[in-house]
Amino acid sequence: MSERKKSNLIPVIHRLVTDENGENYWFNGCAKYVMECLGEKDYDYWFFAGITGDLFTQHFARNISKYDAVSTYRRKENSAEFIEELFKKCGYDATYVSNQELRNNRELYLDRLISYIDQSVPVIAGRRDSVFVGYEDYGKTLLYITGNSAIPESILLEKEIYEEADEMEGWTFVGAKKTNRPLVEIYREAVIEIPQNMCVNTESYCFGPDAFSEWAKDIESGRFDVMKAEEFDTWAHYTNYVCVLATNGCCCHNFLKRAQELNPDFVFLEEISAKYHRMAEIWGGEGSQNEADSLEALGGGFNITLKTLQDQEQRKKIAAKIRECAEVAEDILRVWKSGLEGIKEARH
Repeated sequence: MSERKKSNLIPVIHRLVTDENGENYWFNGCAKYVMECLGEKDYDYWFFAGITGDLFTQHFARNISKYDAVSTYRRKENSAEFIEELFKKCGYDATYVSNQELRNNRELYLDRLISYIDQSVPVIAGRRDSVFVGYEDYGKTLLYITGNSAIPESILLEKEIYEEADEMEGWTFVGAKKTNRPLVEIYREAVIEIPQNMCVNTESYCFGPDAFSEWAKDIESGRFDVMKAEEFDTWAHYTNYVCVLATNGCCCHNFLKRAQELNPDFVFLEEISAKYHRMAEIWGGEGSQNEADSLEALGGGFNITLKTLQDQEQRKKIAAKIRECAEVAEDILRVWKSGLEGIKEARH
């Protein structure tokens, strides 16, 4: 290994995501950032938000959770498998290194990170959903960017590695490009895989139609009646799910359009897009101007309060709107499966 430089910073420095544009799944911003630095123009934020399934799938955690997307749950279950599969779809090798591995081989992986930075390639850090973009003091301090900030922040290597971390907070090194995969294949595979995500239902969490149903049930369960104001975590208890509903209802359409342009036989995606527009209307967007019965107008959107959730009449109305989303999600799943089955039969 060559002698380390004292410090370095990759030339591409900008924010990972722009929340005001609906880019709310930060891990997808990390993946896009790496691809950008590798010269890949087709693999943007919306590409990753689509192929991970984040852009189409509601989630619900049966216990309070910090997870905010399908990709987060999948990384929690098996980060290495998820990372390798994701970048393999783009034709790249990728290696996920767990926090424990980093502790056991600190200098080895620090050398590797420094080598990547010196080649102007960022490294994804699971902690904070961020990317390392530089280093100082021969690697004793690491520089990273996350979220909407374009200004690199610093963290001591010791703190990064030895501070308590969970299973998905290791480092991801995206390696060599192995194959040139046609976009038509990648989008086609994504469209075929997405319905599988919408049917996941475990003891801890669920996706798709079941997520909306469980969310509505949670609102009416009565648990908020005994909750104190200081115990109410607005994001974890509620607005996390609103954010997913609003984001997916408003932002999935370009991915669907691109998928159909590349795969003209996916005509059913037009109907899918229309149904996601309906979800956005139920939330209170898409030109509905917060009509009288939208979630936002009912006080059940981003404006939620604990007081509203403790009001039995108000929360009943809110839960009913969320169950409407469950019905739309069921329709989406039905149309999606039927459309794919029709294409399969036509090919035979």
